[in-house]
Amino acid sequence: MYTLNIVNNYMYDCFFQNRETGKDYIVNHHYKSKIENLGNGYLEVPGMGVVNFIDLGAKKIDGYNYPEEHWGVLIRTHSVEGYYRYEGGGELTLEINELGGYTLSTSNGTMIMISLPELTIN
Repeated sequence: MYTLNIVNNYMYDCFFQNRETGKDYIVNHHYKSKIENLGNGYLEVPGMGVVNFIDLGAKKIDGYNYPEEHWGVLIRTHSVEGYYRYEGGGELTLEINELGGYTLSTSNGTMIMISLPELTIN
């Protein structure tokens, strides 16, 4: 479980759903929200899409030996992903800027940018 801090500097209110508890959060314009003990959830940003937080637990993403920490979270957007691993209690901060772009940071653990296919055709 980890903590997610959301800072909304965008012109619209955003919506977060915690899939573990079913609790919904409205993240108002110029507001900060703190969601503790998070597993899976997603953030809807009007006009920009969805940021999906997938709790990996101890599972590692194939092809990525780094980061090395035990617990993992995959943060998916439409074009790029953040791969975050941590020990103990993780902490992420997602800041939405005034143009709707995202900045993701952490104060505990390691995060790298990766790219996974959204669709694979066999």
